[in-house]
Amino acid sequence: HPVTYKGGSIFQGSFMPKMNQIRLGYTVSPIYAFVYNANYFEYISEYQDHTIGMNFLLKRWLNHDSQANLYAGIHGGFYKNSFSNGNVGHLFFMADWESRVHYTMAKVKRFIYNGENKHNLTLRYGFAPFVAGMNELQSWLIIQGMYVEDQFRQVIITSMLRFFYKNVLWEIGHSTRGQSYLTMMVHY
Repeated sequence: HPVTYKGGSIFQGSFMPKMNQIRLGYTVSPIYAFVYNANYFEYISEYQDHTIGMNFLLKRWLNHDSQANLYAGIHGGFYKNSFSNGNVGHLFFMADWESRVHYTMAKVKRFIYNGENKHNLTLRYGFAPFVAGMNELQSWLIIQGMYVEDQFRQVIITSMLRFFYKNVLWEIGHSTRGQSYLTMMVHY
């Protein structure tokens, strides 16, 4: 959820043993939010960065039984790794579609630092094993493929369980690399 409802705040953290991402955000209007991001990738020379920027809801499609969104974001800040430090920029595009039973998401993110462009790509598909009421625990089974440039040029496949209850979302899973995965998102 790069942009939430007007006046909404968000904390999101995604944690794997060698790759962590944290985001704090405040949605100013239904179409844009201010954000702070922190990223850490141990495999990429212990790369870490801190950025601030904006996320945008470019388009939303509300259908009778589904919703789709198109988002973009631009962030700037600083990075450091084992070899250097300096300025960094992020640019991302994300699209998602979900119904009460199916969920899909695609996100491409570009990291611009040290005169180089690095990217990662994330694709997801999920389904709900049962349809719960709006004020009940929502459960999803999700498969995620993630390609992070400079991480052995492999796709990381992670199967996960997603739960959503009121304003809290959490995901737990395990990747084909043998790594545990945890995401926590809170809207308030």
